[in-house]
Amino acid sequence: MALMKEIKPDILHLEACNFIDKPMGGQLNFSRQLMKALGNRLALVGWASTPSEPVGSWFNKVIDGTNYRYFAIGRDRSSAAKPLMPARLITWFQIRHYLDRILSIGIPNIIVREHSILMAMKLRTKYNLCYYFPGVESQLTISRYPWAIHFATTFDYLFYRALSHKTNCILAAADESAIADLRLRAGKLLAGTRILSFPTRVDTNIYHPRDKEDARRKLSLPVDEVVVVTSGRIHWAKGWQFLMESFRLFHDRFPKSLLIFLGDGAEREVLRQQASTLGLGDHVILAGYQPAPVIAIYLNAADLFVMGSLKEGWSTSLVEALACHVPIVTTRFSSADTIVCNGVNGFVVDRDEAEFAKNMEAAINLPGVATYADSAIDRYALKNLAHDLFKLWSLIKKDYPIQRLTP
Repeated sequence: MALMKEIKPDILHLEACNFIDKPMGGQLNFSRQLMKALGNRLALVGWASTPSEPVGSWFNKVIDGTNYRYFAIGRDRSSAAKPLMPARLITWFQIRHYLDRILSIGIPNIIVREHSILMAMKLRTKYNLCYYFPGVESQLTISRYPWAIHFATTFDYLFYRALSHKTNCILAAADESAIADLRLRAGKLLAGTRILSFPTRVDTNIYHPRDKEDARRKLSLPVDEVVVVTSGRIHWAKGWQFLMESFRLFHDRFPKSLLIFLGDGAEREVLRQQASTLGLGDHVILAGYQPAPVIAIYLNAADLFVMGSLKEGWSTSLVEALACHVPIVTTRFSSADTIVCNGVNGFVVDRDEAEFAKNMEAAINLPGVATYADSAIDRYALKNLAHDLFKLWSLIKKDYPIQRLTP
């Protein structure tokens, strides 16, 4: 049998995902965006997505019609339930175990977003590593494991040390204020290290404005109710309890209103119970994880997008709402004041339920949302991702042996 066409990638991308659909969230979204922007210039390291795929060796894998060199460090372990061992610890062990085999492909340029992957990498020769913060908050302070906070200081020290020793380029999905806070926490460990703000991206071929009534018909949503949408993992750090209390006050003013959660998580049933306790059971919809085209339809069906997060990086959810011309009301976190222009396409509000509900009402009829969104969205457009990335991260050009694909 003839060999398939050889692939010569020049960038190695490692992520704790299957690069297809799990686990849902910002890091998978960015990996998918990289794949759209760079195609098979990428060699991918992540999870096996089928039982027939080998673990621990390079193979050829087709994703969305594109041929990739692929290395699986383990099998798909995504679940809404909390695993016994933290996922980042499992990932650390898997990368350490397979690192020599991963690097045997000989690609000098590496891009990573996962803390544990960076910390696991022992780079003995010259590599050109770009680390892209998904968010600059201390990871263990927002862990699903209550005991993890006791290790936060040690974890941060080891991570900052790895960051300063192993990287050539550091990007952050955060604004300058959040990056300054990161530097303050890291102290001398990151002194003199450049950290560049790099906004999250949105595929404007998927996320763009459409007819609201048509979107509601597709989703079987009532055309005469106020539809409020939020998206993201159902986790306390995303502020779902704050949103529920705020929506209760809003619902008192607008009895014909719905709050739709797009996403899932271990706290899904707790959220459902609180909705019932607050008397909102018939007005809160838990739509679960949805693919990007469906999320775009929900956004276009919405009168308002809301977020109640305590901490975020450069919020993908806010950028998606911006691209669909939906007014936004959000709590204050990194990037919120950049994406939302107060009084123009929404409001950034401190954590006060009554004030948040008041601004939800004010945002619904803002006249300048579409004009502002059109002027701002190009900064976040996926079509500019490769150009913007390589302005900040210079690649090493190197010829290296290509591992032949299996006949």
